[in-house]
Amino acid sequence: MKPLTFKIIFSILFLTGTVGLAQTSDQTIAEKLGYPAEAKLLIIHADDAGISHSENIATIQAMEEGVVNSASIMVPCPWFPEIAEYARENSDEKDFGLHLTVTSEWKNYKWGPTSSKNEVPSLIDENGYFFHLEDSIRVNANAADVEREITAQIEKALDYGIDVTHLDAHMGAIRTTPELMEVYIKKGREYNLPVLLSHDMSTLEAVRKNIDFTSKDIVVDHYYQANPEIFSKGMEEYYEEILNNLKPGLSTIILHVAEDNEEMKAVTIDHPNWGNEWRQQDLDFFTSEKARDLIKKNDIIMVTWREIRDKIVRAE
Repeated sequence: MKPLTFKIIFSILFLTGTVGLAQTSDQTIAEKLGYPAEAKLLIIHADDAGISHSENIATIQAMEEGVVNSASIMVPCPWFPEIAEYARENSDEKDFGLHLTVTSEWKNYKWGPTSSKNEVPSLIDENGYFFHLEDSIRVNANAADVEREITAQIEKALDYGIDVTHLDAHMGAIRTTPELMEVYIKKGREYNLPVLLSHDMSTLEAVRKNIDFTSKDIVVDHYYQANPEIFSKGMEEYYEEILNNLKPGLSTIILHVAEDNEEMKAVTIDHPNWGNEWRQQDLDFFTSEKARDLIKKNDIIMVTWREIRDKIVRAE
């Protein structure tokens, strides 16, 4: 039998996951953060802060009374100033990133760009709002407009005094093409912030052809988010299963919390998926003793994006 060449060995390692997209050293993310190599690390993350008052008070409740330890803010939304004030006043304790936003998905509740509308014409519809669906961004948006808009959102958040810990993408809209994904990663590097990436994002592999990943690029090992099928069966069982079977590595659970009240019923009218009932169920589970007990029982270590930012991305 002929000895394996280096090229073949590397291919085997890559296919089996031994060599990760963002790992250019022998250390795992856990080790870089000071934990054992096989530790089960978890970020429980609430999207959409700033979308409404109901969303804001539920996010705060989930972080203060529950096990949610990270959230991200939608800068263009009407209730941004409220959550920005809370984030600024609690920057030493709470972990807030930015939910970079270029879509406006609700029927009667709309927002547009942070930058001037004439500066980002490919991102807005005939009424001056962001497009309804992420597919419209994939088809219509040009990368220059996306970069201009998300830069404006980052700068506005910084102007409000938010200690931004990371970047992620509302509805995944700015990750829908390799070109837009490159802008997303570029902004993270420019501001020295981790961006949410996971191995199952379809455009990531294409981006690797144009971008050299380094040990400071964080790719989440396991990414969990409920979908409409899961919602129809019940969220609690889904979240219990995740926590009981969490694998070693860095995992994140993405959720959406809000109170099921008249405001959220109006915001999410005719949109049961990710709607008012869904968000109340997320809030209920992640403020429950059951969630806290499952984390403890399964030896899960809670980490934040701030920890990742400071100990890996901004490490000397």
